[in-house]
Amino acid sequence: MCCGAKKQQAAENLEKAIHKLTQENRPITFANVAREAGLSVSYLYKYPEIRERIESLRKQQLKAGKPTETQKASDNSKSVIIYQLRDRIKQLEAEITGLRRVNEGIAGRLYHLQGADDLAERLKIENAQLKSENTELKRQLEEARLSHVNSPVTLPENSKVTSLDKKRTGRSEVSDKIKQQLDLLGIKLNATLTKTIKSASEETVLNAIEAFKEAMAGSNIEKPGAWLKKAIEEGWIPNEEIGQQSELDVFKEWYTLAYNKKLVLASQNTKDGIIVYTQDEQWIPFQEMLVKYPLSTL
Repeated sequence: MCCGAKKQQAAENLEKAIHKLTQENRPITFANVAREAGLSVSYLYKYPEIRERIESLRKQQLKAGKPTETQKASDNSKSVIIYQLRDRIKQLEAEITGLRRVNEGIAGRLYHLQGADDLAERLKIENAQLKSENTELKRQLEEARLSHVNSPVTLPENSKVTSLDKKRTGRSEVSDKIKQQLDLLGIKLNATLTKTIKSASEETVLNAIEAFKEAMAGSNIEKPGAWLKKAIEEGWIPNEEIGQQSELDVFKEWYTLAYNKKLVLASQNTKDGIIVYTQDEQWIPFQEMLVKYPLSTL
């Protein structure tokens, strides 16, 4: 190949190398152009027009911006920064979601606390009102009590009022029939015996007097008033049969045990026999209770 042909080929290679470097945005230097064109650096310096062109392109490239390697590095850095920023955004979004839930929970608790405060305030007001009403009621009660003490109640003329003692016994005085029987027996009324007679029914007193007569016929009674008092209090009846007095003895023993066990609250002697008052607020015959709760079980 002649010298003209070689120079022409070198020129073509040089153009291709410059074009390639320009397209790839790589630095246009003598070393890069020589490497891409397959020429030596000295060859490029040998021809002034080639040297000036490379230097001119180099200056234009420097004015235009950084070389490709620098640009790629910058792009990579931007990608890393963008990735990091996106990751950070995701973290912040997760934190915001968590904080939003916490805030909702706090808001709910505050709502309940506010409701509790309102309830407490209402209860406080109601308590104050009840306290005031209670104080007023106490005042009215005290006024009524003082009014009752200082001002005796005046009853209408035709009103039917029974005294407490009369209500209990059905009479306020010892009947003539009882007085006659006591006179025949030589028993004198005193305050204690009179009170005992008034606290019982006339039938109970007369039964006790008959029981006294039978006892007096069989033995000497040293204290007739005390004996009769006890007979009235315990509801004794005439001993027409031994079994009747035995029943009373059994009752006395049974009643004490039953009362201690709170099976009965009271007792009463009637014409049909002894009856007891239970905690069920019922009057039940003693014999029926004795079958249900024998002495051996008490």
